[in-house]
Amino acid sequence: MFKTSALLFSLMLLTSCSFYKSAGRKQFESKAPASIQAFSLQSCRELSAAETWLKEEFPSSTHELVEMNQDYEVWGKGLDDGQVEVTVFSKTDNNKTESCIYRFESKHVWQSYKQSFLDELSRSLVDID
Repeated sequence: MFKTSALLFSLMLLTSCSFYKSAGRKQFESKAPASIQAFSLQSCRELSAAETWLKEEFPSSTHELVEMNQDYEVWGKGLDDGQVEVTVFSKTDNNKTESCIYRFESKHVWQSYKQSFLDELSRSLVDID
């Protein structure tokens, strides 16, 4: 019984690793002004229910919460090579959680463009309902 449960859980995690392009992410990337193109999108995917639960119950101790509201969360992490990794968790149209990882060249670049990045993210992802 335990082996079957473990196998099903593993399959659920593996099948959830597809790339997903939400309307909010597409809008954010297309409307982001050139001034905040100091970042690159590393990956974007929809999280499984188990991954979402784990993220909410056990947030990463290596990341720092940058901004949070009911529509999205932004977490940052300095990397060994001096770059900054920014992870955005947001809800998709079908009420699933999407994770997008962006990379900034350096801590200085992140600090310089942080507010512009967050402002554009807010305009693109906030639910107007």
